[in-house]
Amino acid sequence: MGLRVRTGLCAWWRRRWGRRGAAPLGPVLEAMVGAAYEQRRPIPEALAREAAEAGDPRGMTVHGIGLAHRGAYAEAARWLGRAIEAGDTQAMVVLGTLYMDLGRLGEAERHLRRAADSGHPGARAALHQLRARRNGAGS
Repeated sequence: MGLRVRTGLCAWWRRRWGRRGAAPLGPVLEAMVGAAYEQRRPIPEALAREAAEAGDPRGMTVHGIGLAHRGAYAEAARWLGRAIEAGDTQAMVVLGTLYMDLGRLGEAERHLRRAADSGHPGARAALHQLRARRNGAGS
């Protein structure tokens, strides 16, 4: 039974702090990442990368968004995928819209559908845009 408890704790720790067992962010970086995540305020890429590499799911999402904005799509998709693995529903929407912008509509729909099924309201709006694009009404 002791092994089960440890395994359960390890699984919880990985889900909460990422695969590498990252430590919590410092208060200033956590506040900056939180503002970037919740209020879409940009932060320097180096700080977003620091939060992402520390295993913070919101930091991974913020870093992925920043990478996508500068055109590093493959790296952005990788970080967003890690955020999704850590349980970040917002990352599903961001990755879905990234794939939609790249014309990879099947992959976009898969991520957006998962986010919508999880109750994310932005995912439903993005799915409507995806349908419009498929029907020739989108840009």
